[in-house]
Amino acid sequence: MTTTQPPRTTLRLAHCSDIHLDDSHGAAAHYRAGFDRVLEQMQQRRPDVVVIAGDLFDTNRVPDSTVTWAMARLEAQPCPVILIPGNHDCMEPGGVFTRYDFDAINNVEMLAAEAGELRVLADFQLAVWGKGMLDHCAEYRPIDDAHAKPEQVNWYVGLGHGMYVPDGENTYRSSPVYQHAIASSPFDYLALGHHHAALEVHAGGTAAAYCGSPTDTVGRGATYAVIDLNTAAPAQVEIHIVTP
Repeated sequence: MTTTQPPRTTLRLAHCSDIHLDDSHGAAAHYRAGFDRVLEQMQQRRPDVVVIAGDLFDTNRVPDSTVTWAMARLEAQPCPVILIPGNHDCMEPGGVFTRYDFDAINNVEMLAAEAGELRVLADFQLAVWGKGMLDHCAEYRPIDDAHAKPEQVNWYVGLGHGMYVPDGENTYRSSPVYQHAIASSPFDYLALGHHHAALEVHAGGTAAAYCGSPTDTVGRGATYAVIDLNTAAPAQVEIHIVTP
């Protein structure tokens, strides 16, 4: 006998980014401990899905032992994990995500295609989209050319890693995320990484936020975000401080 799941009306996401495992200045233990803390504290809030918006690693030259440790931590999560590369761990030849297949982890969806890729998590009535950054440069647009929202899902979540640029301003910085691009995006929530200080940047009908970094104390301190999605209301975003 086949059964169908009842339609979902709510979904909870936990969003983190910019962990920078194995910092190039040698404080590897600090970054591993910070990642462990944020994973534990996010799971205490019972998310349906975890999203990591880039820079899990501080460099593409981290030792293999760090990569396999991180893969094991992701695999241990009791829910799906969605992941994109950032500027520190971009999709360059020989980089972390070209040496190791994170998609081989049962509960991980690695969005690494240069042109962007869409995945549908049917059990959660959720679609996710993100790009694999090949080069952190001014021409790279982290959220441009996103696929339209699939008809069969309730929620559509985008992941992007880059520098926020408000309307009326310009930048020569790499990987710009323009406010007007957020406003015209098809997403119900856009999970952003690159700013280490948490920042909500909602625009148009899109809720969007930088969750901050769980291993840096800039801004409000070490942080992550929890997002509650509801079929009858706009997305609700809360920034949480990682406690020691």
